[in-house]
Amino acid sequence: MVAGLAVVLGVLVGVATPASAHAILLRTEPSPQTTVARPPATVTLHFSEPVEAAFGAVRVYDVDGHRVDKGSLSRADGGRQVDAAVPRLADGTYTVTWRVVSADGHPVHGGFGFYVGAPSTISAVAVAGDQGAGTVLGWAFGTTRFVWFAGVLLLVGLVVGRRWVWTPAVRATALADSEAAARFRRRFGPALGGAWVAVAVAGAPGLVLQAANVSGLSLVASARPAALREVLTTSFGHLWLAQMALTVAAGVPVLALARSRTRRSLLGVGPTAWVAVLLALAGGLCLVAALNGHARTLGHPVVGVLSVAVHLVAVGVWVGGLAALVALGGSAWRALAAERRPALAGQVIRRFSRVATVAMLVVVATGILNAVLDLASVSDLWSTRYGQLIVAKVALLAVALVLAARHRWTVPRRLAAAGADAAAVSSFDRSAAAELVALVATVAVAAALVALVPGRSLALAARGPVNVERRAGAYTVQLFIDPTAVGTNQVHLSYVDARGLGAAEVTNTVVTVTPASALAAPGPPESVPMRLISPGHFVGDVDLPAAGSYRLRASLPSGDGASFDFRLRAASTTSKDTASP
Repeated sequence: MVAGLAVVLGVLVGVATPASAHAILLRTEPSPQTTVARPPATVTLHFSEPVEAAFGAVRVYDVDGHRVDKGSLSRADGGRQVDAAVPRLADGTYTVTWRVVSADGHPVHGGFGFYVGAPSTISAVAVAGDQGAGTVLGWAFGTTRFVWFAGVLLLVGLVVGRRWVWTPAVRATALADSEAAARFRRRFGPALGGAWVAVAVAGAPGLVLQAANVSGLSLVASARPAALREVLTTSFGHLWLAQMALTVAAGVPVLALARSRTRRSLLGVGPTAWVAVLLALAGGLCLVAALNGHARTLGHPVVGVLSVAVHLVAVGVWVGGLAALVALGGSAWRALAAERRPALAGQVIRRFSRVATVAMLVVVATGILNAVLDLASVSDLWSTRYGQLIVAKVALLAVALVLAARHRWTVPRRLAAAGADAAAVSSFDRSAAAELVALVATVAVAAALVALVPGRSLALAARGPVNVERRAGAYTVQLFIDPTAVGTNQVHLSYVDARGLGAAEVTNTVVTVTPASALAAPGPPESVPMRLISPGHFVGDVDLPAAGSYRLRASLPSGDGASFDFRLRAASTTSKDTASP
């Protein structure tokens, strides 16, 4: 089981690299790689959801790499629009870099160029770009996220498992004073304390990690007071403070329940009251996790946040309870004589199955609701990485449900049958461990979803003009189609080298556009004549005669190239739909 959990953690960390952009840049004014006749008074960015400006800026540089914006930002449209004031700009090439923080706490960054009057006659000086978070930070985020979720789920599962499963079971079998009950009590305290420590230790560095994630600073620089104060002004910072306050408060009932193995109460309050307090605080932690994720940024935030919070609590009852049963229950009943184990194990399994069945139903119901809120269409399940992970989560959950059904209906009958022995209990121990691994893998995939863009956010981006990029050999190829409407469109294609400069050495490119209906048909695709207007930047005109799907292919003389799929919708004259090349 330990090896299985290690593999799960590795998959989670590998998938959940930090800072896949959750707010999506829908359009800019001026548009990328376009020429404006008059100097703009502001550079405006429109996002798919509200953004914050902690560590953020919209900076404008001239062709020589000198910053020319006024340094002041304003927001409009509920925080979805960010304006950077600029002085009257002279004719020439300008580069814009931007960094903001999504409502769910993830940094969003990028850059583009535009021209006033006409492009400069010289290449723009390279502007230091934002490369995003590194591998070490990705591992740190993935590991702490996994440990934090595991700790919260264990807090819920341990107290539910003891209060409503283990204690009634040992009483029903007259084993309350047995060595099995004593062993469970001795190990329950350290296990509960360990779960609380995991929540505290994994949650505490979140502020530093977020500072590094959204600022691009090193971890050392991000731990400085000035950086931490900046993060504390954001929604993430406010929620982090609430999370840590709940964690500290949860330490009191954890201490009280851990002491209960000595049968001494804390502050004169009985275990039942402390269980209620701890479950309420754990529910608060689940609510904070929901508020700090996708749920509050989509169409129905109240429903989404509550659904995610309830989902996490139910997962804690099922997964955390099963973990307690495997780790503590199995060890405890092995302290009994072989012939007495089936009776206790049968009682525990029957009681846990009833509790877990309710939790399963809640998990499935809220999981479906969450998917409906997150996805724009059924096709997102196979056309987006977010949807593909949801499918993987459902597959793992199906495996766990099959094993849970066996434990609900088959195992209790075997243990209650005449002649049941320790071998039947050992068989359950193994299958329960397998169910736990499947469930932990499900939780890992669910945690990885935090780092991906939901389908509804992608659908919002689909309402604007095509503005995407792909890799082609040593270059990044940026495509902008204006206005992405039926009729005549202008295609802007820019080749950017590793330094962030327009690739002056690229002087020729071949661009073709093919309707999806003609992809399988014989004959050459339509070629788009392109003209070079600045280093690495080509412009051409193409007629898109009807709504539907198209594929644009850009090729270099070296053979390297990139493909872009996009869609013109009949109901809208400005829409796009990107897919993998």
